[in-house]
Amino acid sequence: MSSIVLIRHGPVAVKASGLLSFQAFAAFISAYEEAGIEACARPPAQLIPILRRASRIYASDAPRVTETLSRLGATADVVDASFREAPPRAPRLPGQWPEIVWLALARARGAFDPALAPARADLRRRVRTCCDELREAALQGDVALIGHGWFNRAVAKDLAAEGWRQTGPGFRRPWGHLALSPPPGET
Repeated sequence: MSSIVLIRHGPVAVKASGLLSFQAFAAFISAYEEAGIEACARPPAQLIPILRRASRIYASDAPRVTETLSRLGATADVVDASFREAPPRAPRLPGQWPEIVWLALARARGAFDPALAPARADLRRRVRTCCDELREAALQGDVALIGHGWFNRAVAKDLAAEGWRQTGPGFRRPWGHLALSPPPGET
């Protein structure tokens, strides 16, 4: 079995600054979901040979991922909305807060709000299906998924629970990536 590489998209062309009301944060998230990546963004050189070795490339259908693929000089074999992460859904609060506060509140709401339990169940189902597809494809050669930080984290966590070993910088920054090697005895 070959390796699986998870790659986060490049830096998104939309930025938020200052204090945001709930409405301004919601508008920012809407613009973020439709945006590509920064015009001057260039991928780290080490990602290009990784993708050239991939026998199969999977990608989210988000515009920022499509542009990331283009900058990497790659074409996806499978492009699917199921590899997207759900946009953050912050609680409606009064006042103005920095983007990072809204994002933290949205992630907490996503993790704990009973009303969002169906969205969490959908994410778990999509992550399991993605892991199954990636493992199956890795039987034929190296595989890559270009997607989103939170979704990729969930995929990496599930694969790690099965014994896949992780190396790489992770997904904290644009272009972040992890390479996952199969569990011992499955190579």
